[in-house]
Amino acid sequence: MQEDSSKSHLSPAGAGGTDQLAPGGETSPAAKLTMRSPVWGWRVTDFGVLGLWLAMVSFIIRHHEKWADEAQAWLIARDLDLRTIWFHELRYEGSPGLWHTMLWFAQRVFHAPYDSIGIIGMAFATAGVALLIFRSPFPRILRWLLPFTYFLVYQYAVIARSYTLLPLLSFTAAILFRNLKRPGRMTLVLVVMASLSLHGTIIAGCVGLAYLIEAVKSWPDLDPGIRQRYLFCVCALVLTLVTLFLVLKPAPDVEEFALKTKLAQLPEALMAMQPTRITKLSAVLSGAFLDEPIVSGIFLALFCAWCFLRRKWLPFILPVATLMIFYIAVHGYAQHQGTVFIGALTGLWIAWPATDEQKSFAPFEKLTTKVMVALLVCICAVNIWDAAVVMRNEYLYPYSGAEDAARFLKSAGAEKRGIFGYAYGMAGVEAYFDHNIEHNRQTTYYHHSAETADRFLNSSEIQAWAPGYIVIFSEDPNYTMSLLGSRVGAEGYQLAHVSDGYQLYKRGVYVRQVYLIFRRVNS
Repeated sequence: MQEDSSKSHLSPAGAGGTDQLAPGGETSPAAKLTMRSPVWGWRVTDFGVLGLWLAMVSFIIRHHEKWADEAQAWLIARDLDLRTIWFHELRYEGSPGLWHTMLWFAQRVFHAPYDSIGIIGMAFATAGVALLIFRSPFPRILRWLLPFTYFLVYQYAVIARSYTLLPLLSFTAAILFRNLKRPGRMTLVLVVMASLSLHGTIIAGCVGLAYLIEAVKSWPDLDPGIRQRYLFCVCALVLTLVTLFLVLKPAPDVEEFALKTKLAQLPEALMAMQPTRITKLSAVLSGAFLDEPIVSGIFLALFCAWCFLRRKWLPFILPVATLMIFYIAVHGYAQHQGTVFIGALTGLWIAWPATDEQKSFAPFEKLTTKVMVALLVCICAVNIWDAAVVMRNEYLYPYSGAEDAARFLKSAGAEKRGIFGYAYGMAGVEAYFDHNIEHNRQTTYYHHSAETADRFLNSSEIQAWAPGYIVIFSEDPNYTMSLLGSRVGAEGYQLAHVSDGYQLYKRGVYVRQVYLIFRRVNS
């Protein structure tokens, strides 16, 4: 359980030793050392845990091959001005632009190279973990274990995406939640979180609503000035959400709309292969918690019951339930499952009793708190195992073939003969060049429009340009070769190089990240 730094320690005098009071009633230097050393001992250990976490993440980042999602935001920030990013391209990205804006400043002001994106992400992840270790109300056993769970030590630390800021902002909101007299600080954090990602927007909206409900309960006790600030803060957050909606409102030619139309035209046999809502529910439950849906569901129900007993169920239920509904109904990939984990951890942080409160607990309350600690230790154990396996695999295998593909194209002098690239993954290759290397695309980043998708392997375009190399990104290379190999061969190309990659997720591989490079056969 959490150690109480204010707890008095048994002095030698109390055990029959010498008196610790100096003349005049002042505490002697020896007594001060006796009282402070345990506290400083725990603090040094806390710093040691953070140092170990930082060493592990730094080591894995050195071996991580960045994939297209990391490169996409970097290229958009590199090649576009802020006005174009916010008022044009984000409509196709479907994500708020805070991360893109930060990368924009990193490149324009600090001239940061592409390799620095991992360091940028790690810096924010480190700040979030530091808050967890030093400021969370959990007992130390949890504060030392939670940082090494899968999402906090790998997915949202090593993979440089906007989600590296999510723990920092969510945990900051949890710290501010109990102070109802400073709504301005909470609103600032929520506005920043809402601008981070759609999942951040959901957490910000849910935590903000729970915070407002708590304030309404205490409304008679709040000063008129504080009440007025609440009105301004509510307006500011609502205005932020409306602005983000207008900025992110999809354009009519967004690629996803075209894909949905094509999926609707698929035969029933193929449609049956698409994941159902039950499948998605099972995936998000298991992925967010214990890698098994039924057990994870039981744990989640126990968490909900405990928060209900604590009368702090809204900050837990609202973000977790809304994120899961969003995952099931709208947008769900494996890497997004961690947002449910972060949302749940934030809700538990808010509901967790302070040390002084625990002293006055009845036996039943003490028991339920111990049960919660045991449940969280179980979740930590499973997720630490996941983290250990994924880090081992990250060291042994390439996460993405993008870096190897870029290296091969450079060594082969492919740019001199011309390059055609296809599919979203090409952004991962483009990031290793300081200019656009694809002759069939006007942008280095992947523009998610229907027109971009429709130009896939256009025969007349290939025959007109006759590029020296064709690069196809694939998440299933065997299927891609069986489907397109003969077609590319008919255009006069043969397979010259394969850059393999594995998008790792916990103890397995989510999808492949492979680049098939074809060279034009000289006539």
